Parts: sequence; structure tokens; C-alpha cells
Amino acid sequence: MATLQARLAQGDQAAFAELYDAYADRIGHYLLVRSGSREDAEDALQETFCRLARMRRKLAKVNDLDAYILTVARNEATRLAARKARGQREQELLDVEDLFCSQPVDAAAREAAETVTAALSLLGEELREIVELKTYAGLTFQQISRVTGLPQGTVATRYRTALAKMQSWLVRQL
Repeated sequence: MATLQARLAQGDQAAFAELYDAYADRIGHYLLVRSGSREDAEDALQETFCRLARMRRKLAKVNDLDAYILTVARNEATRLAARKARGQREQELLDVEDLFCSQPVDAAAREAAETVTAALSLLGEELREIVELKTYAGLTFQQISRVTGLPQGTVATRYRTALAKMQSWLVRQL
């Protein structure tokens, strides 16, 4: 992807389209799960790519493009959440299909998805974010460390802790 990054830094519009095609779905899904709102996810996604376009020259020097773009997206989601906390607008509720990027599902699959969603909702923000970055954004622990600013060992520990809490809760539900 280094050639893509160099082309971005030079202002190549086709390179920006490639960047969008390569990252928009994954970043959009992460933002959807993080924000809990389609509208907010779309706003944060748009702001993410606008910011990347404005800072395109920096992209040529980025070592881990995945982590860098997720960091920008995370920051945009945080900015949007802060603006909303000041009372800008109400949040639209998510459907289970949105969280799991799936087509309409049968009743058993929907029930399982709702159970996992409920287990996720029981986690605190710091644990839930790590699971979201790992599961929905597909990042490695090293990349999550770069995105969150936490040590890689802390990220791995929090991920294991989150999974253990979710598993414990799910076992009690059976």
C-alpha cells in the first residue's frame, strides 16, 4: 500500500477512491457499532475521509495505514459524540442486523445475535471498544494499541477479560 500512500500524498484522486473502496465498509461498520446510530456513523465516516483528504501528505509517512485510519475514525466518532452530548440531536436505535452486517436472518440467528449484543452492552466502554476494534474493525492487538494509545499487553488483557465476562454472562443465560 506504500504506492497508494505516495499517490495520496501527491493528490491523486483515483488513489483516494481506492482508499475509500478499501476502507469505507470496515470503518463504517466499526463506527456504526461504536456510535450506535447509522446517522452518526455516516457523519463520522464522512468526516474521517474528509480529514484524511486534508492531511493526505502525512499518509505517505504512515507505517501502519490500518491503525492510522482507525485512529482518525475513532477520533471523529469521539468528536461527534462530544457534540451530541451537548444536546445536538437524538440517536436512532440500531437493529441487530446492523451490528452484525448481515442480511435478514432467521429467528434462531437473530436471537443469537441479540444475545451477543446484550453481552457486549454489559461491558464497560474501555472493554467494549477493544472488542469492537478487534471483532468489527479486524485490527490486531498491535494496531489496537496504536489506535487507543494503550500498551499492547493491556489491549490483549482487556480483550481476554472482555471475552471472559461475555462468556460468563452467556453461560448464565443458558
